[in-house]
Amino acid sequence: MNQVSLIYSVLLLVITSASLSAETERMLPEQKIFTAAAFGPDGRLWRIIPSQKYISVDYSTDFGKSFSQPVRVNSADIPIHLWDENPPTLSVDRKGKVYVLYFANDKQASTSFFSHSDDGTQFSQPIKISSEADNRYHYQTEMIIDATDRIHFAWHDVRDRDEYKKLGGGDLSIYHVSARTGKAIQLASDQRIAMNVCSCCRTAMAEDIDGSLIILARFVYPGNIRDHGLFRLSSDGKIGEPWRVTFDDWVIEGCPAHGPALSISADGRYHMAWFTQGEKRSGLFYAWSDDQGRTFSNPMPIGDQDKLPGRAEVLALGKQVALVWKVFDGMQTRVEAMYSMDGGLHWSAARSIAESSAQSAHPALITDGKQIFLSWNSLDTGYRLIPVKQSDWNIINKSE
Repeated sequence: MNQVSLIYSVLLLVITSASLSAETERMLPEQKIFTAAAFGPDGRLWRIIPSQKYISVDYSTDFGKSFSQPVRVNSADIPIHLWDENPPTLSVDRKGKVYVLYFANDKQASTSFFSHSDDGTQFSQPIKISSEADNRYHYQTEMIIDATDRIHFAWHDVRDRDEYKKLGGGDLSIYHVSARTGKAIQLASDQRIAMNVCSCCRTAMAEDIDGSLIILARFVYPGNIRDHGLFRLSSDGKIGEPWRVTFDDWVIEGCPAHGPALSISADGRYHMAWFTQGEKRSGLFYAWSDDQGRTFSNPMPIGDQDKLPGRAEVLALGKQVALVWKVFDGMQTRVEAMYSMDGGLHWSAARSIAESSAQSAHPALITDGKQIFLSWNSLDTGYRLIPVKQSDWNIINKSE
């Protein structure tokens, strides 16, 4: 090959690579829609702001009316890759340290990255969560900081796919890793903690009052039934066997891409919300448990089924419990809400608390320790922080 041909070949490769990269970025959804927020111990509201190539963090001292100048998390550009069931996560610990989890295309698409900061002014070099991040696709990572200041990550991982195919299945595993928080966070070896999970439904994770982590996931049961199960990761690292907690008998050849929600109140009551199109029941439902998830109350329908409610979130704060979900009338997306003041026994009527005529993220619930807020972002109205409990609400409905 002569020099002219070599130069031409190199230029062609560069142009082609740039074209493919640009095409990949065009194929990704608008990333700025997928925000995440959390309150710090001083009352500041911290927020993730994604762009197509980097993640930033800012904060508000007036409940979201105004925000500080954003601080960039990743110094090098990388294609950010978030979606509805794969959003970023932001946590703030008791000392005010800020922890950020996000996803970006690296050697594998939508790789999980983690970074942290002592005060939100400068972030650590992002690290990959999975030990197989460069070789195996993984996604839908959840992050939580427990009462002992240990940080946990749990995600969907394809590394066992060949094993499942030999057994006649094609579903994924949940893997977990944790580390002690501090100046230098060193992740331990990750390990499989659950098998045969539905591939596209994100899991929900909460800390029980005994320090255990409780994970709620949609599993694939015999006969291709996709119902939900709970399992426990104890504080000493022991992994409990999953047990089934919904019995809707939803048989579907594919993943519903509709994960559940879980919150555990200070008295140990489990609060669960989920979506199903099962043979026994269909729609969006809520239930609670007082025996660590072994039995649950009768499922309570959420919302007007004619409005096709979905994407529920639940959060408990003492005896206060909030439920939010999305409905779409063909023109507008609305976030509707219900509120309980007695641990989920009695509920207000549902009402709309936010709406959008453009693309919007799934609703999220956060708390400052005093009240519960809807944290929601849409392309037409921007980010909104809305108190869920309204002063004129009457509690009328009962959950058995």
